[in-house]
Amino acid sequence: MIITENNIKNFQTYIEIDVLEKFGIKILGTKKKYGCIKQKKAHDIINDFSLNNKILVSTHQTHSDNIVFIKDFSQTYFENTDGLLSSNTQAALLVKYADCLPIFIYDEDSQIFGAVHSGWQGSYQEIIIKAIKKIPNRIDLNRIHIVFGVGISCKNYEVQEDFYLKFKNKFPLSIIEQAFSRINNKIYFDNQLFNYYLLKDFGIPEKNIYRNNLCTFDGNTFHSYRRDKELSGRNGGIIYKIRKAD
Repeated sequence: MIITENNIKNFQTYIEIDVLEKFGIKILGTKKKYGCIKQKKAHDIINDFSLNNKILVSTHQTHSDNIVFIKDFSQTYFENTDGLLSSNTQAALLVKYADCLPIFIYDEDSQIFGAVHSGWQGSYQEIIIKAIKKIPNRIDLNRIHIVFGVGISCKNYEVQEDFYLKFKNKFPLSIIEQAFSRINNKIYFDNQLFNYYLLKDFGIPEKNIYRNNLCTFDGNTFHSYRRDKELSGRNGGIIYKIRKAD
């Protein structure tokens, strides 16, 4: 399912994606105008987005496939971690990115929600699949919902032959053919589409996967490392619960 403009609320410093609000789940994505999320203090982020009574949980991301399940708030910052899961209604989970793909998760049965940081390394390690598998107890894949945040688009993500071969040697050709394009002897990678077909292949229904056409590189709305190099800041993706599911 493609997220339409009707499902994205645009504000000066951030966007809201509302496709999971029927389940009481809010998803925010900061813009470049908000500044670099890595330079913001947790209490400022809480105040800036009116996350009343929430506790911000974040990580030092290393392009790993390490995922932490948050039960309480004895610790709110995790080293070497690229995914967060929780069912705690006080938790606001933050991932940071500047072209990599933030992916948000919600399970209707357990009411567990989460976010992963999936650059190409996270995607290669199948971090989104590992996050779903980390949901405790038996899960019904028909009740799992996935929302893609804003990452770099395929047309702006040129890669080399060795990158292509690395993926081709691991994943089904049906996924590779959808995720890679060759144009004028150049190779381009669609990280969002790769994860989309990876999730479908795993068993997540197409209707439960929410894609979007936004791009960090295009324009100047979001931070983009490929566009701005070392001058790039980081965007933030935040997911939290606003109420019990309808």
